[in-house]
Amino acid sequence: MDILTEPIARGFDIFDVPPGYLDDPYPWLRQLRDDDPIHPNADGSVLLTRYADVRAVWREPGTSVDKAEMFRERFGEGPLLAQHTTGMLFRDPPDHDRLRRIVHPFFTRATMARFRAFLEATVDQLIDDVAERGRFDLVTEFAEHIPAAMINRVLGVPAEDAQLLRRLGLQVLFPLNPRVPQEAIDAGHAAAGEFVDYLGEHLAEVRRRGVDGPPGSVLEALVAAEADGAAITPDESVHMCLLVFNGGHETTTNLISVGTYGLLQHPEEFARLAELDDRAVNVAVEEINRYVSPLQLQGRRTTAGMDLPSGSLPAGTEVVLCQASANRDEREFADPDRLDLSRKPNAHLAFGLGVHTCIGNQLARLEARVVFPRLARRLRGLALDGDPIVNPNIRFRGLSSLPVRIGAVT
Repeated sequence: MDILTEPIARGFDIFDVPPGYLDDPYPWLRQLRDDDPIHPNADGSVLLTRYADVRAVWREPGTSVDKAEMFRERFGEGPLLAQHTTGMLFRDPPDHDRLRRIVHPFFTRATMARFRAFLEATVDQLIDDVAERGRFDLVTEFAEHIPAAMINRVLGVPAEDAQLLRRLGLQVLFPLNPRVPQEAIDAGHAAAGEFVDYLGEHLAEVRRRGVDGPPGSVLEALVAAEADGAAITPDESVHMCLLVFNGGHETTTNLISVGTYGLLQHPEEFARLAELDDRAVNVAVEEINRYVSPLQLQGRRTTAGMDLPSGSLPAGTEVVLCQASANRDEREFADPDRLDLSRKPNAHLAFGLGVHTCIGNQLARLEARVVFPRLARRLRGLALDGDPIVNPNIRFRGLSSLPVRIGAVT
């Protein structure tokens, strides 16, 4: 089908996307925004693609993220179901708010700044390593390692376990995609069970030794909260750690890899990034988040009828919010397909909005503020050295490979 001339509303289904969508979803999303902004999917849900509609749903208290019934039907009983129904990601207030209050103080910008020196040293060492080779895969030899190292440090688990935990985390996340094979669900159950056992052991160790002074990790923050009488169960503590890990590694890996790919497609912006001061870097990072949208889709269910700028939704509607499309909406952003590192204002939705705003957004921003300027300043002349390989994942937009070559190293 020629997406530039053929109407797509008749057959497009976000859960069964056409060939080419994963490589570049934005032409399809542009047509949906223009022609069918509240688009019915084959399963009875609707896909929202306009900024104003997506934002309105996130601001509306009459929606739910609870997917226990859907996940029970999809996953069956077991550790995978427990993870995706016990953690706060798919829980509504007041349970969501109770759990978020416990860990939120640890994820402020000021607290995350404590990890900056470790992050800078990690990034510099990785750049030193790849600079010796001249050519490297930016995903497997660089981007994957930064969030893994950071989230292990933030959680408070051994650095040498980073790749094991990354593998388990990906297996837990993948079944959130639609229409996954049973073997992927089985692998998700096994991975969730192994991850829960691992985290349970480390939480038990922190409980045994106690927490003296301000918590230095998520594990310590949870144990300190338990000791102070916070309303959190041991199971919730374990699943909170797993949620933090999964939220902190895959999306940031994708931000680094797809963000670098976007910068290399806009070489004038990549070169300019090397000269920006800290304040301008902050602006640039917001634009990279908008442009990449590492998390492409989220879901809600209406608990009451809802009027949106583009139409109305009855109660009980399953809603797919395409924040990737919202972040490319011409109605909100001028020339939205251009990566403009000085774009202001920039009220993007990459981290969501409302009570479920990404709790790790300050960690992701910190990593981006360190990584992208260092790449631009130290690897001048960085260029593509082959075609990227896109992950087969509609929920998380990322790359499994990005071959690059280096010009000058500083």
